[in-house]
Amino acid sequence: MKKLLLVLFSVINTFCFSQKIDKQNARFTIRGNVGIPRTINSKMFRTAFNGVFEANLSFNARVFNNYYVGLGYQISHFQNNKFLQFQYFNNSVPYNTRITGNAGFLKLGFDKFFSDKGYMSYSINTGVMQCKYANVNLDTNISNKPYGNQVFITPYVQPEVSVNFLVENNLSFSIMLSYTTLFTKFDPKAPRFNQFEDVSKANNSHFMSWINIGFGFNILINNKSNSTFSNAPSTVE
Repeated sequence: MKKLLLVLFSVINTFCFSQKIDKQNARFTIRGNVGIPRTINSKMFRTAFNGVFEANLSFNARVFNNYYVGLGYQISHFQNNKFLQFQYFNNSVPYNTRITGNAGFLKLGFDKFFSDKGYMSYSINTGVMQCKYANVNLDTNISNKPYGNQVFITPYVQPEVSVNFLVENNLSFSIMLSYTTLFTKFDPKAPRFNQFEDVSKANNSHFMSWINIGFGFNILINNKSNSTFSNAPSTVE
């Protein structure tokens, strides 16, 4: 799935950069995305959790040409995989353990127009994320000791690429792909999952990371259609 998406965006990227469209985006933009993250890399993290939703919102200013900088907020939400069950005598009780990440980030990006109504956006978001485990089953199994921190703070980085289509002079919608890496490794003792062999024996040599496939919007503030998006030659009668 990941390879197919990377190939798709590579093809789109090649097509877009082959077009000779010299345009500038609006001076100020509000950019938002929402999607469903999919855990990758660390097999232990992938075995324990998968994504529910992720959303971010940023306020950006074009600094020169089509390069822009911005500040934003992101929320990421994960839930334990269904096979994790608490065994109580002959009964199985499903877990409902979750991770919520709240982050502030700096965005650095570049827009490239491939037509009057479409452009690619390439950006990298970097900042600090606070992650918190919720609904942790307070299992006292010795394999979960010493207990891990249920709240932790970590830096992260998130490259992002999107295809944007203008529907109005001041609004565009997009399809986006991002790749998030937290600079920390998953601790199975924090959500009290270390007693599950499928989790504890899984490889954990990589950082916690996930890809996010979703949709977005850009609000183009005070966009000037005549100077920015129109290629039509003027005529004088």
